[in-house]
Amino acid sequence: MIIHILVRKGEIKLNSDGKPYLLTEDCLANFLDSRFLDILEISCDAQAYMLFLKEPFMSSLLKKTPPFPPSYVQKIKMCPMSFQSPTGIKLFLQRIEAIQGIFADHTHRFQAEMVKCALWMFMMDMANEYIRQEDESKGHTEKERRNTLFKQFIKLLFTDVREGHSVSWYASKLCVTPQYLNRVVKDCSQKTAYDHICTTLTGAIIQQLEDTDNSISQIADDLCFPDQATLTKFFKRQTGKTPTEYRRMFTDRE
Repeated sequence: MIIHILVRKGEIKLNSDGKPYLLTEDCLANFLDSRFLDILEISCDAQAYMLFLKEPFMSSLLKKTPPFPPSYVQKIKMCPMSFQSPTGIKLFLQRIEAIQGIFADHTHRFQAEMVKCALWMFMMDMANEYIRQEDESKGHTEKERRNTLFKQFIKLLFTDVREGHSVSWYASKLCVTPQYLNRVVKDCSQKTAYDHICTTLTGAIIQQLEDTDNSISQIADDLCFPDQATLTKFFKRQTGKTPTEYRRMFTDRE
């Protein structure tokens, strides 16, 4: 027996094949291969719809093009309950009311075919809702992964900026492509990965210019620039001043 239960209000405590379940408002429960169902307790304000379908009928209904992905069956067997959005609830209610209307019309010459069509639409809506929720879950997971990658990049930047001057260097450390790292960093901060590298590297140069007596050549060597000229060119492009000009200006301020 396959059992679908949609709870609109209140609570229903039940037992399906020896396992207890508590169904609450806006809960949709799908019990597959259920041998028996015991209703243990129903709250006084409970409103729910229950749909009981025999397996041979369901097999016949879904034999051509089952709408459910394989992951659906695995998930439902592990956790048959899911909470629905207001939009989902409204849609399921429309489908259920349509099924009720067809059953009520005993004079309709094509009642059996109409019931099958209405149930098929109900099944497709359930499959669509499951796939939508699954896609949203994947989206959340991807967002979390991207945020984690951005945080790892920033942390690595502050510890390794002395030797890491390129996006590809950090991408290699983080086991991603430079293109993907750039895209994630830009999405998370509105700045490219190289912008962050330049800002942090400039800050490291300024720290040495202000807090040490190291020569420009020594600073270039400490920060892994090929030579003093390369550091000077980089620093001027970032600040508009050469390292010597910046140090002199800082000293004059003191």
